[in-house]
Amino acid sequence: MSVKNIHVVIVLFSLIGIETINVQIQATPSEGIIGPTSVQLRCFYTTAVGEFVTGANILAKINGQFKTLATFFPPTVPLNATLTTDGNYLTSRVTLINPTDSSLTALIQFSEIACEDEKEYMCQVAYAGSGGSVSASSGVANINVKGNPEQPDSVPSYVPSAGIEEGNSVVFTCTGNVGKPQGKFRWVRYRRNSNGVAIQETPYESETTTTVQMPGTCTFNGTSQLTLKMGKSDNNVVVRCQVVYQDVPQGSLYHQTEGVNVYYRVRNVQVTKSPSNPSFADGAGPITLTCTSDGNPAVTNTGYTWYKESRYYVSLGTGSTYVIKNVVVNDTDNYICAAQNSFNGQTFNMKNSIHIQIDFTTIETMTTIQTESTSSNHRTSRIKIEKESSTAVISILIAVVAVLTVLQLGEIVGVYILHKKGMVQFKIGKKETVYADANNDSSQIHVYSTMNSAEDTGNSQYNEIH
Repeated sequence: MSVKNIHVVIVLFSLIGIETINVQIQATPSEGIIGPTSVQLRCFYTTAVGEFVTGANILAKINGQFKTLATFFPPTVPLNATLTTDGNYLTSRVTLINPTDSSLTALIQFSEIACEDEKEYMCQVAYAGSGGSVSASSGVANINVKGNPEQPDSVPSYVPSAGIEEGNSVVFTCTGNVGKPQGKFRWVRYRRNSNGVAIQETPYESETTTTVQMPGTCTFNGTSQLTLKMGKSDNNVVVRCQVVYQDVPQGSLYHQTEGVNVYYRVRNVQVTKSPSNPSFADGAGPITLTCTSDGNPAVTNTGYTWYKESRYYVSLGTGSTYVIKNVVVNDTDNYICAAQNSFNGQTFNMKNSIHIQIDFTTIETMTTIQTESTSSNHRTSRIKIEKESSTAVISILIAVVAVLTVLQLGEIVGVYILHKKGMVQFKIGKKETVYADANNDSSQIHVYSTMNSAEDTGNSQYNEIH
């Protein structure tokens, strides 16, 4: 083909608008996080011999149409790149850089990303050739805007917020920014012991999070609820609300309740004794009984009451301990501890008991004897001592019974004694003694003072009376 023919082809291409330069656009990175974030929107192109770039525009799709955001100039044109009216929303958030001889690139440098930056972008390059002024366009690039989630707005609220009893259902609610794309909330229940140490962790992953886009932003505000039926083991429970973003639990993005107070009635009443002997001797040292229980609110010291089973309606006292001080056989009994607590206008009771056995004291007589060297003599001496001790005890008991009998009879009856000179009547009355001599025709009556002397001497024989 001759030079003349080549020139004709170039002219024809220019006349029919055939583009001879290559234009591309690229967003780096393609995702920008709301807030201070670096994102570059680059429009780069190549040129052909005999073609001269006169300018470049970066456009964005706004309300369904591509509109120019910024205009750029080649090195041969001594003008600064500028934002257009449609691109004024980028003011203070972007820097514009014109193409250079070494870098045929028009650049929008973002220093901060906002929700409205999530758009489709394209680039147009205007140039002049032998056929006049034409333009070439790039394809489309996207900037996707992400919004990081935030910590929930506050500690989860719950209803009812006070007076919770075992068996009650409690509804916990959590709200806050779950980011863009929208995340969700997960719940965790931590049951704890009395020292506040978690002993059971239960996650709730499937609870629904309802989201709405927050006004003026492209992030989502979420709301989630968890319903728990509270039991005794939920007293002092902690309930946590945590953000899950792009399927990853966000370790620091959570709020949790303080320990939730759950009332439950008194139970597990136990009674112990100290010393823990199976039985005690009459006259032994004090015996301490201790009562413990479980309940919320805890049983106070005055919430414990002690009774004997044989006299259940007579209180021995209150307090978590009771001391049997003067231990006697009559204290043998079942000792009952009744414990009570109260909440929400109700009172609850539970009791338990322990048996205290007190036996007669066995006193063994200790006698020191001179034992012989043989074992047979030793056994004979011991048997003799035991018999003598037994005989002495029996004699004492008989004497006591005889004295009591004489005293009793002396108070209420007259005794007739046959005397060698006749029948003598002996009568013991109140403060006087009367004797009658039956041998005399005329009875002589002698009144002697006091019966007490007769009682004291214990005489059962009387001499002749003149």
